[in-house]
Amino acid sequence: MIGRDIVERLGTKDYLNVWKVCKEAENLRFVNSARYYIRYDITRENQLRLSPSLLRNFLSFTLTFLAEQFEEAIEQSVLLSNYHRKVSLEKLGIARQAILSIPDEIREPLLEKSTAFIAGDIAYFLAHEEPRENSDLGVMVKGSDIDILVVHDPSLSPEIIKAAEDALLKFKYLALKSPQLRQELDFLIKPTTKMMQQYNYGTIHDKIACKILYESFFLAGNLGLYEALKADLEFSGAKRKIETDFKTALSERKNTISKIFALENNKKDGLDSEIQSLFYFSQERLEFE
Repeated sequence: MIGRDIVERLGTKDYLNVWKVCKEAENLRFVNSARYYIRYDITRENQLRLSPSLLRNFLSFTLTFLAEQFEEAIEQSVLLSNYHRKVSLEKLGIARQAILSIPDEIREPLLEKSTAFIAGDIAYFLAHEEPRENSDLGVMVKGSDIDILVVHDPSLSPEIIKAAEDALLKFKYLALKSPQLRQELDFLIKPTTKMMQQYNYGTIHDKIACKILYESFFLAGNLGLYEALKADLEFSGAKRKIETDFKTALSERKNTISKIFALENNKKDGLDSEIQSLFYFSQERLEFE
């Protein structure tokens, strides 16, 4: 079972205790289907964490099984990975629909001088469909949001940019309200000059922008421009900084696990806010720039 099935069968919301008991049980084994990536979290002192969080990883991406269930567990882990890949590809298809929703007379000059790429859960094939509420409209959406970045040459007409933003905003609203879709799409259109400034990796907004490019894959537009942006990310040193931050976040996760195991009688009040922020998934969200 994945962790969500376990806590539902037990009828409890004490996620940390269930996680700890499972991890300490000598007769239980685990197989994980997640890939870890860095996330910048303004609720943490050093702003670093790994995604999925320990809890999200347990609930959605980890199969718990008995030793004699090894072959069945491996088979189920493949099916679980395929499920997240399927959801990710479906959301990727919606991202392409968003780009295609831009009228031809706007989309063609836009994509000639810009590149569109996608990031987040989808880029790692970890997208999910667990219902959550969109706070702006008060509607339930299907899991992971869809993040689209469009980076354009500064010579692109402001009228083209404005028309493209209007078309994407219209699609965003329809995707949220449509009972068939119920998807949350976020997008940003910005010039290459701003992206190049963000390679400085100074503010949290700069770091998020660099991380999104680092983990992204190409969606539409000028492929040469996309490859140039990725190359500049490395030449600027931002890529190395992201990878260093990842190692720091990974080390902190290991320390968090050790501290949870050291708790006496599973007392959650023994966890400070920093540790709790690495176990539970954060609801804090910072818009990308």
